[in-house]
Amino acid sequence: MFLKRLSGLYRLSAFRQALILLALFSAISVIAWGGTYWLIWSEMGRVVDTRLTERMELAVSALAAGEPLPRPEDGESIQLTEDTSRLGFWTDPLQGAETRYFQQQTPHGIVLVGENTERYEEMRHIVSTGMQLSLVGSLIAAGIAAVLMAGRAQRRLNVITKGLVDVAQGQLDRRISLNGDDDLSLVAGRINLTTARLEQAIADMRVQSSNIAHDLRTPLARLRAEVETSLNALIDKDRAVTEDDLGAALEQIDQINETFDALLRLSRIESGAGRSGFTPVLLAELIDRVQDTYAPVVETAGQHLKIDAEDPASVHGDSDLLMQLVANLVQNALRYGALGQTITLRCHKTLLSVYDEGPGIPFEERERVLQPLYQRQTHRQGDGFGLGLSLVRAIAELHGAELSLADGPNGHGLTATVRFQANGQDVSST
Repeated sequence: MFLKRLSGLYRLSAFRQALILLALFSAISVIAWGGTYWLIWSEMGRVVDTRLTERMELAVSALAAGEPLPRPEDGESIQLTEDTSRLGFWTDPLQGAETRYFQQQTPHGIVLVGENTERYEEMRHIVSTGMQLSLVGSLIAAGIAAVLMAGRAQRRLNVITKGLVDVAQGQLDRRISLNGDDDLSLVAGRINLTTARLEQAIADMRVQSSNIAHDLRTPLARLRAEVETSLNALIDKDRAVTEDDLGAALEQIDQINETFDALLRLSRIESGAGRSGFTPVLLAELIDRVQDTYAPVVETAGQHLKIDAEDPASVHGDSDLLMQLVANLVQNALRYGALGQTITLRCHKTLLSVYDEGPGIPFEERERVLQPLYQRQTHRQGDGFGLGLSLVRAIAELHGAELSLADGPNGHGLTATVRFQANGQDVSST
């Protein structure tokens, strides 16, 4: 049972990291304490050897002057010997306490200087015991700290895991709450942001599905009515299907196809397809194309298209998609603007705007009208599909631009503004 629980703990990444850090700390501590102990013991030996060397110099000087050997200090010994087998420094542990000797050949005989190192041995033992206790205490403290830290990290990971499991089970409103300001909190925040976007995407999908069903219901009902009327006329009245009957049916089919084509086009744009083929596009040339194409259409509708270009910039993008972006804005202003109005297309460097003099869009609806297939209730039965502004935003985002809606000049109408980047670079700071 214990081995099974231990194996379960080892599978936890936080526990394994704690073990690795503990092992690394242990190795460093052992090396550090061992090195310190060796340095202390080496310094003690050097001090003893230095003192023995000094006493030897005094003894040699005394013999050279014909004087007796110096009187040894407490714990020291100085004598002449006949033994020549141990010249240099050596230790004799067989005597009651360890003694360090220095033996040297001189013209006046062999001099042996010794010093009792018992006090150094006691000091070494004290230092060794203290280091061992300190090392063991440090390792125990580090182990406890590692376990506590691993447990805390694992509990936070468990909170994240539980949140992800809830999201996977369909609880898209689930949010992960972690206290603190560390990397796990950052991960939890990113997960919450992703979940919120997923929740919004699902909600948008439901809205779009409802809008698709709503928008297709009318043309499908009309198509069925046309076919049923023609069929009844053929059966009951033996009247042949006329060209007008087929034309009306085809018109409803075309409307259905146009809706799906617009949805597919929006899907391709939102997927980022075509970004690899971007080239520099001059906004001045784009405005000229729009003017040439739509000025006659606007004039025919009893309205006027005004162009206001001031130092148009060059942007990085797809000229056809950008043409569609501006065209959708102009068509939107033409469709929902006031009769006899002036539609203004203004371009200042990377800022492109379209003003109209229509009823405008209330502030609380400006975000919703950018959703696919959303149409204001007053326009639900119109000829549009509710995809014009959605396509504009999708094309703008594809080009790294930003679309915003605001009131028109003097608080009347609608202003749709797209802020581009100049050749792929943000020029907001210039």
